[in-house]
Amino acid sequence: MGAGDLGAPKPRGFMAEKDAFARREAAHELMYIREQEMEKVKRLRQKLKEQRQHMDELDKHLEEFAKSQGGEQN
Repeated sequence: MGAGDLGAPKPRGFMAEKDAFARREAAHELMYIREQEMEKVKRLRQKLKEQRQHMDELDKHLEEFAKSQGGEQN
């Protein structure tokens, strides 16, 4: 090793040139984005659940209507 060498190779890649603050900030941004995406997924799942319930109600009404019209003999 030469004078002043610390013994570890210089890191390479995207985060190599960033300091600890920049890495921490990038991690916080990624966490925030992930939380926002998870919230969107949660809202979409709730909306899907509501739509399924509505479709089930419509199916029930259609069955009742068909029975009242004499379309089915049960």
